[in-house]
Amino acid sequence: MSQIPLFGPGTYLIFGIILAPVYGMLLAWYFGDPIDKTRWRLGVGALVGITTALWGGMYVFTVLIGVIFF
Repeated sequence: MSQIPLFGPGTYLIFGIILAPVYGMLLAWYFGDPIDKTRWRLGVGALVGITTALWGGMYVFTVLIGVIFF
């Protein structure tokens, strides 16, 4: 059985280039002066929650495909 790296080249592409506007938005929220800190926390929490749910779901689905077909 071959060793599969934890992070493939697509991971660096997604987290480094495609999500750059999201990083900029988060930095602007953090270093700027938000009007309402509760809304800021809610927005960042929702963004982190959605991202975690999507990546977690993709990971589980990938493992499931590996178990079923390989």
